[in-house]
Amino acid sequence: MTAVQIQPMQWGDIPYMGSEELEVFTAEDAACFQDIRDVLVKHDALKRFGMFLIHKHFEVSDDEEMTECTDHAGRTLTILPRKKADIDRSVTIPTNWIFTETEEVAIACCTCARNSGGHQGFHR
Repeated sequence: MTAVQIQPMQWGDIPYMGSEELEVFTAEDAACFQDIRDVLVKHDALKRFGMFLIHKHFEVSDDEEMTECTDHAGRTLTILPRKKADIDRSVTIPTNWIFTETEEVAIACCTCARNSGGHQGFHR
C-alpha cells in the first residue's frame, strides 16, 4: 500500500474563478462524484470527506497558505492567505487536499485554524 504524503499546494496552475477553464457541473462530473461517493462509503468516510471545485480568486505566494478562520458570533467563515512562517501547526488542521497525477501525493491546499473549542476566531 502506498502512503499518502501531504505537501504544500502550488497555486500556479489552478484556474481562476470565472475563467473559461471552469465549466458548469456536467454529467461527467456527476458520474465522477458517484464513483468518489462509492469509495467513501467503502471506507466508511462519507461523513468525513467531501468535494470542492479547485479554483483561485487571486495569486497565493509560495510562502503563503490559505487558512480558514471563523467568527462564531457573526457566523462568518473567512479563508485568507497567511505567511507559512506565522502559522502554528499545533493549532491548524488540513481541510482541503488536491491529488496529483502520481496518485502518491495529496496536496494540502487549505488549513483550518482551530482551538480546543473548534475553529480559531479572528481575535486569537
